[in-house]
Amino acid sequence: MASILIFCKTLLKGGAEKQALTLSKLLSEKKLNVIVISWCGNKIDAANLDFIKNNAIKYIGLRGNPLKKFIHFLKIIKDERISIILSYLTKANVVAGISKLFSSNIKTIGGIRTEKLPYYKFYIKKFVHNHLNDATVFNNFSGKEKFERKGFDPKKINVIHNTIHVTPVERTYEVKDGITIISICRFVRSKDFSTALYSFKQLLEKNRDKKIKYFIVGYGPLESRIRLLAKNLNIQNEVEILINPPNIPDILKKCNIYLSTSLYEGLSNSIMEAMVAGIPIIATNVGDNCYLIKDSYNGFIVPCGDIKLIVEKLEYLTNSENVRHDLGNNSHLIIENEFAEEKFLENYFKLFSKISVEN
Repeated sequence: MASILIFCKTLLKGGAEKQALTLSKLLSEKKLNVIVISWCGNKIDAANLDFIKNNAIKYIGLRGNPLKKFIHFLKIIKDERISIILSYLTKANVVAGISKLFSSNIKTIGGIRTEKLPYYKFYIKKFVHNHLNDATVFNNFSGKEKFERKGFDPKKINVIHNTIHVTPVERTYEVKDGITIISICRFVRSKDFSTALYSFKQLLEKNRDKKIKYFIVGYGPLESRIRLLAKNLNIQNEVEILINPPNIPDILKKCNIYLSTSLYEGLSNSIMEAMVAGIPIIATNVGDNCYLIKDSYNGFIVPCGDIKLIVEKLEYLTNSENVRHDLGNNSHLIIENEFAEEKFLENYFKLFSKISVEN
């Protein structure tokens, strides 16, 4: 029976952390010995800690200086007879790759969650992928293709899309309450909030007779800039910024349209959450958004920065409850049929078998 170590830098709120914990839960349910380790043991989101406790996941948060952490990490590998390490994001990839030098019998699988990295992270991950790890999991085909062209060993690349727990659609909004648009993400430059806010401004100007609200949900360094831009555009009364709310699924139930104006992506957990809630999506043509959004079936794919087209699609959805309902139901069907947990787990088992045979 395989013993698997799932390794993250932190367990703060984030897409990689969410996928790591989901995988640990699914593997544990298959009676595998699974341990989750966080390099920064003091950095853990309360919701993630609850998930660990509720699903009886074995978890260890490393403490102390880097050398002490690494020695503890190697001891866990030995004591638990770990055979496979799955790591998420740069620091965890590096530590896991180096640990292979001390435990040659283990297999290490790195992780890349985007289609674009800063130069220094790219070259670090390229070295670890090509020379240390047995495989790397990309959560998007767009990144796979771009990184292959830049020298990543294609034989070691495996694409496994994110998964999400699928629940029945529960809508709680009322038409009389008006239309609510929502975006959920970190407040960083790559999310291109200026395009989103300028688009929303134009939508309001073209539909003065309608009550339209825009929820921006998340956290990050650009919060003050987003608030200032909304104020400068004189739409601050129609824009509500929610910082790290604990009840995102409940918020999504009350929303009508999901908007993503990202400049680059991997495979968006937030878009998937909106699709589970039965919401039509408008998203830029980046990352693997084209695998989530089928144009005119469950939403619309638009070019980055194309405010005119974004407004056009927002207005189209705003004007028809029936279209929103049909496209939203199709969003749910795509997740149910193509991104189910069973398929996600099956892909990981195939990868485990592959690296065992090849090495």
